[in-house]
Amino acid sequence: MFGPLFFNQWLQRQSPAMRGAYWMTVSAFGYAASIAIVHHVVQELHFMQVVFLRNVFGLAFMAPWLIRVGLSALKTNRLKMHVVRGATSAMNVWLLFAALWLAPVADTAAITFMMPIIASLFAVLFLKEKTTASRWLAVCLGFAGALIVIRPGMAGFNFGLLLALGSAISGAAVAILIKTLIRYDSADTIAFYLFVSHTIFSLGPALYYWINPTILQLGWGVALGYLGTLIQRNFNRAMGVADATVVLPFNFTRLIWAALFGWVFFSEFPDPWTWVGGSVIFAASIWLTRLASAGSNKT
Repeated sequence: MFGPLFFNQWLQRQSPAMRGAYWMTVSAFGYAASIAIVHHVVQELHFMQVVFLRNVFGLAFMAPWLIRVGLSALKTNRLKMHVVRGATSAMNVWLLFAALWLAPVADTAAITFMMPIIASLFAVLFLKEKTTASRWLAVCLGFAGALIVIRPGMAGFNFGLLLALGSAISGAAVAILIKTLIRYDSADTIAFYLFVSHTIFSLGPALYYWINPTILQLGWGVALGYLGTLIQRNFNRAMGVADATVVLPFNFTRLIWAALFGWVFFSEFPDPWTWVGGSVIFAASIWLTRLASAGSNKT
C-alpha cells in the first residue's frame, strides 16, 4: 500500500511532460496486453463472444463511477449520435478482434497506428478543417507505411491485416464523432454509453456463437474489461497534462510491448518489414500532430 502511495506522490511532483510520458506508456502497455489476450482467447472462443465479454466487464468497471455521480450524469441531448458512435465503434472492435484471430499481434498493432492519420483525413473531408500540402504528404506517408506492413500481393500478405486497416478506418470515424460529442457530454458519460451500446450490439452475435466459457476464459474477459478502462483513463490523463507532440511518441512503445508479448507467448516475432512500416506510420502520425499543433499556435 505504501509503495503505490509513495510512487503517486513522487509522480505528482514531476513535470507535466514526465507525468504524461508515464501515463502514455502505461496506456500503451495496457493496449498491447489487451490485444495479446484477445489474440489468445479468440483461438478458443468466437471473437464476437470475446467482444461481448469484454464489454460486459468493461461496463461493470464503469459501475462505481455511475454510483458515485448518479443517473443525472447520463443526461444527454445527443442520444442518436451516441447510438451512431456506438455502432461505428462496435464495428471498430469487431474488425480488430477478427484481425487478431488471423494476424500476429505486433503486425496488428503497427496497422492500428493508422487511425490518427485517417482521422486527420476525415477531419478535412467531413469537418471541413483546413489542410496544407504538408498534411497531405504526411497522410500519404502513413498509407505507404501501411502498405509496407500489409504487403498486398506478396508472400507475407495476411488478410487479417486488411481487417486491422478496416478497424483503423472505423476507429478514425469514432474519433471524429467523439470530437463532436465532447462538446456536449463529459468523457465519462461518453465512455459509459460506449460500453452500453457495445454490449447491446454484440449480444445477438455473441449468443449465436456462444460457448460456455471456462473460469479461466471468464478471467480473461475480466482482464479485458479492466484493461479497457486502464487504456482510456491513462491515455486521457496523458493528453490532458502535456502537449500531444510530447506524449504521443511514448505511444509507439505499444509496438515494442506487442512484439515482446507475441514473441514470449505465441512464438511470433515481427519481421523487419513490420518494424519499418510501423516506424513510417508512426513518424507520419507524429508529423501530423506537430503540424496540427503548429497550426493551432498560429491562430
